Amino acid sequence: MTTVFDERERAAEALFALDEELRFLALARRNKILATWMCERLELTGREAEAYRQRLVEAGATPPPAGRTPDDALAERLRADLAAKGVVAEDLPRLIARTGAEAARTVREQARR
Repeated sequence: MTTVFDERERAAEALFALDEELRFLALARRNKILATWMCERLELTGREAEAYRQRLVEAGATPPPAGRTPDDALAERLRADLAAKGVVAEDLPRLIARTGAEAARTVREQARR
């Protein structure tokens, strides 16, 4: 027999799973948008650009080194990629935060439909 407590527990677990899925989708979307932005600055096109986008999206799914936030690790990687091509890094933390907020908003809106 199912109790009210069991039903609430299942509902809480389902909500947690949905939240985690939406968070993952938002991070992947953010990284794809940032990768497109980076490809423009690094002058990557075609297969090079697609490979770069894929690597950046996959890197977002990998946990950062101990003591680092995912955003810090991403900013460091973008900064290094830009420096390797001699491009000056703009305010990456602010760009990452803004792009992440936009991606999260878009993912939430799509989930409501």
